[in-house]
Amino acid sequence: MRNQTDPYLDIQNRITDQIGALAEALPHRALAQIVRGVDDIRCLARDNGFAAVETLASRLESAVAGGGYRAAILTYLDAMSDAASVPRGPLSSAAQEAWLASVAVRLGH
Repeated sequence: MRNQTDPYLDIQNRITDQIGALAEALPHRALAQIVRGVDDIRCLARDNGFAAVETLASRLESAVAGGGYRAAILTYLDAMSDAASVPRGPLSSAAQEAWLASVAVRLGH
């Protein structure tokens, strides 16, 4: 009997694995490398329908490229990992905004 894998779960695992690897490597990465890693995650999320992850990654890219915010990176990565774990299906723009708001709360803004 052949075991078929769920493509959605495969992509979900790839996204969360990339987020985890980037989080672990943060102390050893330059900001430009972090931005490239986040961009890779954003593209993977965009191409596979993980809109909340894509939105968070886009905001993180802007924050990092615009002036660092190194302390906020882990907060964004945590939120991205949480967003990648939601059940399959499209998220409304309100749900995406809720993920962004959760980052703002975590950062105390």
